[in-house]
Amino acid sequence: MKLAAGLAILACGFAATWLCLPLAPTGFLALGIGLAAGALAAGPLIDRLRPKPVLVAGLVALGAASGTRFPAGALGLGIGMTLVAANALVPAAPRGGRAAALNLLNLLLPVGAVFNPAFGVANVPVATLPIAAVALAFALWMRMPAPPEPTAPEKRPAISLLAVLLFLYAACEAGTWNWLAEYWRVTRVLDRETAWQVLCYGVPLGLIAGRAWSARLLASVAPLRVVQVASLAMALAAGLLLLARSPSASWVAAFVAGAAMAPVLPTVLAMAGEALPRWPATGMGIALAAGSLGVWAVRSSPPRGMLALPAVSLAMALVAWAMGPRKRAE
Repeated sequence: MKLAAGLAILACGFAATWLCLPLAPTGFLALGIGLAAGALAAGPLIDRLRPKPVLVAGLVALGAASGTRFPAGALGLGIGMTLVAANALVPAAPRGGRAAALNLLNLLLPVGAVFNPAFGVANVPVATLPIAAVALAFALWMRMPAPPEPTAPEKRPAISLLAVLLFLYAACEAGTWNWLAEYWRVTRVLDRETAWQVLCYGVPLGLIAGRAWSARLLASVAPLRVVQVASLAMALAAGLLLLARSPSASWVAAFVAGAAMAPVLPTVLAMAGEALPRWPATGMGIALAAGSLGVWAVRSSPPRGMLALPAVSLAMALVAWAMGPRKRAE
């Protein structure tokens, strides 16, 4: 089960690099619609049918994307379904156990982003095909255990606030991927080729290190507190990206930005599963679909939106802190 989920997440990491490519507006629209539709459809199906059939369907969509007339839509649909199904395989656990496990699992997302440039960005569906095929083979072969009985936490987070949180987070991460290289080129910090190298390796390596560290941190710190601190760290990291004026400073800022963003996606997905304890996969699907809207909002904005990322990160921090417990008036 763990191997199938890990390979599925790795395939999504390869496929998700298409979100950063200069696609035509219709292609990116199809990708966004497919991602949101896949996430929203996968949640209720998983809660009714268990994750395995949905995981298989998502991997088939990923693998078939290279042979369809609408590869962007098929790729988006596959990413949405596969991400929700793979994360839903991780059972609920007390004291941040699910959030820690999801951080380790989703560590493989940026691994795909690191290695995919070796295949050439024009061949994203083709590069995804062999990994999706291997993951599909393991998913079909392995027996998936029955899900445990849902256990509601003492205080459930509001799914609406979690959706807003992931919308803002996706806008920040997608903005970094879409605008940073061009920003550094225009401000003459780096040439285009060096800027892409820093972006394609610095940020993913930071994401990998940050999720590995967050998995350990969540053993002793509440998931919401981790998200709150990460939101503030993202605002500081966005400032570092804007202020970098040398190649070495750019590498450091990119790594720090990736490490700051790292725990948010998997931890919020874990919290979304707890927000709807009877339908945990549906909660994850709603949050992930909101994130796809954040990606679309960034893609339809001009590159100077990079200057707004610190403010968006602070807005995300406000939402996260608003979700915290309120003291009762005596």
